[in-house]
Amino acid sequence: MRTEQATSWSRAVIGSDRDVIDLASRVQAGVSMVVAGPRGSGRSYVLRAITAEVEKRGREVIIVRPASALRAVPFGALVATGHPALRNLSEGSPTRIEGVVVIDDVDALDPASARALAHAVAAGRATAVVGLRTARPRSRYRPDDADKVRRTFLDLWMDGFARRIDLSELTDDDARRMIALFPDADLLDVPTRAGLIWRADGSRTLLRQLVLEALRAARDGRDPLRAVRSVAPDSRLAVAVERHVAGFLRQDLECLAGVRRLAHLEFAVATRLFDPEAVGALLGSGLLHADSSAEQRLTANDLFALQAHRQLGDDVVDAIIDGAGRRMLAEADRWWSSTIAVAVSERWHRLGFDASGETAYDPALRARVALDAAREANDRGDPAHAAAHAARGLAAVDDPALHIETALARHDVVDPDGVVADGSARRRIARLQAYRAAAGMPLSTDAARISPEQAEADAQVERLLGEAARAGDRLDSAKASELAELAISIPGASPLGRLRALVTAGTMETLRGRWAVARTHYRDAQRLLDADPRPPGITTRDRLATLLSLLVGHQIAGADGTAAQHRLERELGPAAREGGSSELTVAGVAAAIAFAASGRPVQAYREVVSAMRRDPAAVGDSTAAMLRLDVAEELALAQRLEEARAILAHVDEDGPLIVRRSRLYVETTVLVAEARVAEARAAARAAADLSRGCTAAALRIRDLYRLVSLDIAVQDEIDELVQLAATTDLPLATDAVRRASARSVGADDARPVDELRLHALWSAPAAEAVIPAPAPAPAPVASPPPEELTAREREIALLANEGLTNRAIAARLFLSVRTVESHVYQARSKVGAPSRRELARMVAQGVVARLPDPQDADGNSRQG
Repeated sequence: MRTEQATSWSRAVIGSDRDVIDLASRVQAGVSMVVAGPRGSGRSYVLRAITAEVEKRGREVIIVRPASALRAVPFGALVATGHPALRNLSEGSPTRIEGVVVIDDVDALDPASARALAHAVAAGRATAVVGLRTARPRSRYRPDDADKVRRTFLDLWMDGFARRIDLSELTDDDARRMIALFPDADLLDVPTRAGLIWRADGSRTLLRQLVLEALRAARDGRDPLRAVRSVAPDSRLAVAVERHVAGFLRQDLECLAGVRRLAHLEFAVATRLFDPEAVGALLGSGLLHADSSAEQRLTANDLFALQAHRQLGDDVVDAIIDGAGRRMLAEADRWWSSTIAVAVSERWHRLGFDASGETAYDPALRARVALDAAREANDRGDPAHAAAHAARGLAAVDDPALHIETALARHDVVDPDGVVADGSARRRIARLQAYRAAAGMPLSTDAARISPEQAEADAQVERLLGEAARAGDRLDSAKASELAELAISIPGASPLGRLRALVTAGTMETLRGRWAVARTHYRDAQRLLDADPRPPGITTRDRLATLLSLLVGHQIAGADGTAAQHRLERELGPAAREGGSSELTVAGVAAAIAFAASGRPVQAYREVVSAMRRDPAAVGDSTAAMLRLDVAEELALAQRLEEARAILAHVDEDGPLIVRRSRLYVETTVLVAEARVAEARAAARAAADLSRGCTAAALRIRDLYRLVSLDIAVQDEIDELVQLAATTDLPLATDAVRRASARSVGADDARPVDELRLHALWSAPAAEAVIPAPAPAPAPVASPPPEELTAREREIALLANEGLTNRAIAARLFLSVRTVESHVYQARSKVGAPSRRELARMVAQGVVARLPDPQDADGNSRQG
């Protein structure tokens, strides 16, 4: 039992500076150590891991537990252990201590015990491993290294009698590895993990408690990130946060609590209101985050900001916010902050005219405050508060801008196309900007640098993109591409308008089968994202939506989108800091597409379920349905039929044409996996009937390939497939013809479901290597005769004989690397080959033959 525990400890310690096996070996050789690190650095965890590893090697460990009650008692900690050798040490006996002495925190040790132990270590009569707590940067509590006990062990290190190990803060990569160690860690989606890592602030202790709290919420079906924002005050997480924040400076607490209340406050304004040194230090430490806009809007780590609020108290925080409002109004001719103006207007709205003191200010100033608040409420889709703020401003000044906001809040202003009245929030905001610009009114905060001409151009872009989306839903990709190209050509559009036009055009050109043109649009979109300085008005959500479109485009084309997936990983950190539920939803569905395309359907299913729980309205209905179907397809190919059916049940059978066709396409895969070949053929035929005559070549190629694969294609359809392959440049087109021509028509109904896959799986990103993939299941003890290999195993062995790696074979056969590895493992077990190379030689030389009745790698009959 002790050996198993020690082994688990060693594996659970993560970090390049804490190799427990090496440290235990040094201790075993008689090297004493001082393990130093601040609270939350995992110091105690490392000491326990060293203890377990030393015990595993048969060496006795003597644990000394200092206590404040014993600190005033000479040798109190040593005597309290009850160990004879330590009792002799307290009596001045020069006896050698055979075991390793371990002390977690020396600060509570009495000076006499510290001197006696240090003397034994220096004399070579004892080996000790002690923990020394250090201070975090800018902490107000700094250990006094002049203290007798601390000085004793520091001198031991300085004099060369002990080795000092300084534990570093938790890195993001190590944090990801730590999360993967927890049971049920697969319940936490990618955005949740990024959010937990940010909130942990480099503390291993906090990360553990955050993960445990998040897992409890995930098991209960609650949003894990929302759960860690409002924890019970008596929970372990709350206690850990309280201890972590206890050492923060007063100015740090005020800045965190203030930015929490004034969300997205501009950096320049924050340095007016709070200690500039504190703002800079918090930005440097990561507790504050500045977005990429020119204003550098700030977001506070909500876990610590809430604790800072609790420590300061409601009265102090309210005074900070009220003081910020009064100062801004007093200095309005020199600087202004819309964020503070909204807070002021909300306070006036809450308290009323008499209690708020609003009437003491100039009417024009009051109208300006109300306008900012009404505009912000309109932009976030809250017409009730927008109308209320505008009405209060109109009571002060009859301002035309406030009348515009009132009309927008009441939906009294609708353009001829009905754009404001429809459900597209993005297009509605574009129209809001156009109306404001036409009236010469201020624009919303996110578009503060957009001119009236740009606002009107953006409205035209959104109208064209809306028409393109409707054409795409009808599978008329040619029309959709033309409309998107027109949107790109609109002169004077803002960077955001151009970005959205480019990614839409890229996706529509991909569906049309013009991959070279699509890639040109995608490259232009990426250049726009990487512009320096970054274009105004492009938010985190816009960047994530762009990457989502890039991932989808590569998936449709059958191209490797690993580069886009790497870009998504880089955006997850900012998304976790800046974004709300909408941004995290887009990040989650983008991660789902990346996982699905990489042959990891279970992770994709986890991501899409978690994302849709957060904010289902963050992506349009048609887009959400297509994303779900993409994940369902990969689940069916992986024989995860229950989950695939569950997704299909959530997709409306009466949706747009593109959704109905795609649903039938996925239904075909599920039916093949269920060995219901006749029904699969009927579903494939129905999908092909819907795509007949359409200009969505990428989808039509897939449907025709399905007909050929299921032996129900007529000659005209085969000719059409060949013609499409000749007139498109999609990566999957040539493969579709090659694989279709290699089939023997009418052979039998045996169709392995993985042969329905047409697109190659993406290579796994390097960042995912921190989460180890499960090893293939071992083969049964009783193996078939040596000559019995399946057709797939034989094919893989022959490719291996040609010198191809497993990854290259997976790409060639449109399988996952894990599936190829499993086939190789099974084949070697069957023929008794000692290595992969020997297996390839034996098959190539005809030593083994193919089974007459093919079996798959799991021993199940291949299904049609």
